[in-house]
Amino acid sequence: MRNLSILPLALLLIISIPGCDKDNEIIQTSILKMKWIESFEEKTSEEIEIYRPGNHDDFPASRYRQVFVFDDNGEIEYSVLAANDAHYMAKGSWEYNEKTKILKIYNSDSEKIYEFEIIELTNQVLKITANN
Repeated sequence: MRNLSILPLALLLIISIPGCDKDNEIIQTSILKMKWIESFEEKTSEEIEIYRPGNHDDFPASRYRQVFVFDDNGEIEYSVLAANDAHYMAKGSWEYNEKTKILKIYNSDSEKIYEFEIIELTNQVLKITANN
């Protein structure tokens, strides 16, 4: 009988233990510091953009893919879609806020050109959403 009175208490304790909350996962920005190429074929929602490492070989032919090359010292090279299809790489800087998971990219004039929230980052995938 005594064991039965402990059961509700044990269940309440188990329910109150916080689970693995994906929002509180720490993003390891050391993984970010490489070349990332847009993989729009994998896109399953309008909000989430998917990027793969620069050594990823499975991309079908495409007229343009966004590319980011993150450097250790906060510098970045990013692809620019030119109106005449003469796409080029531009230089800028980047910063990441670990609390908000917001990644900001600035051009060489220190103007913010992109702002993303990192949803997932592993050595195989970068998933981001654009913040407007």
